[in-house]
Amino acid sequence: MPLKVRAMFLSKGEVRSREIEVPNPGRSEILIETKACGICMGDVYVYEGKLQSEGAMGHEGAGVVAKVGEGVGNLKCGDKVTALGGPAFAEFYLTDCRNAAKIPDDVEDFAPWISEPLACAVNGIRGSGIQIGDGVCIIGCGYMGLLLIQAMPRNVGNLVALDIRDERLALARKFGADFALNPARADAVEEVRNLLGGEADVVIEASGARGTLELATDLARPGGKVAIFGRHVADEVVPTEKWHGKGLRLLNTAPAFSPDFNRDFRDAVRLLEKGVFDQKPLITHRFPNEDAEKAFKIASERRADYIKGVITF
Repeated sequence: MPLKVRAMFLSKGEVRSREIEVPNPGRSEILIETKACGICMGDVYVYEGKLQSEGAMGHEGAGVVAKVGEGVGNLKCGDKVTALGGPAFAEFYLTDCRNAAKIPDDVEDFAPWISEPLACAVNGIRGSGIQIGDGVCIIGCGYMGLLLIQAMPRNVGNLVALDIRDERLALARKFGADFALNPARADAVEEVRNLLGGEADVVIEASGARGTLELATDLARPGGKVAIFGRHVADEVVPTEKWHGKGLRLLNTAPAFSPDFNRDFRDAVRLLEKGVFDQKPLITHRFPNEDAEKAFKIASERRADYIKGVITF
């Protein structure tokens, strides 16, 4: 018999809890009892009405394996896991066993083990094609930008982090940025030229804010790379003439850009286990699932003290 569970459905300005049926795991599937699920900005955009969704939400889950289907050999009931898939804003959800990775048995706080965003960061670094000695700029030091900085290869020439919030820039320095620059108080292009001795070899746009693609273009050297990592949900006019004139390589490092996102996920979990990723300073807000409406309201307000929110079960 299918398991009936409560799941969250989002629409503009509203979070609804509804009962859904979750069938028993099929071949190669596992049933996860959710303990934590991160609030993605994509989820927030649905709540704000900027994106549409018809189904239950959540894809940054971690929890405990409750059931395993036929052919599952890598996991067993009771294992603690972090996983891809969803809907993870639910008490239980199904996913393929290849989408899950075991985490230490002694984990009690599941929130820092959500790993789908870390897989996005691994894909973002890989997809940017950063070479030894490159001068790199990251625009946007929110949650994802700070994960990119944590994952940045340590053999880059210099790493410049840009954000309009000084507290985020302080974290960027803590996680390895060589320079931190607030473009609201300085000419970012001129400052980066001074810091790097020229324009950047690679610019990663990680904010998704309107107008930042123009800034990224101006920061990049002729023949350099601009990696569009941030999600620009509203269409924008982009500087195609500058792209042509500078001969830039434009990279759209969204998850679908990855040739093997499951590999990115597995590598991200290993980096998390090794301490390369540290989410504890980034998870600033936690909400029990009963307070989901409050969680999305706060996430949509983009408060200065908010970096990442997680819903717990």
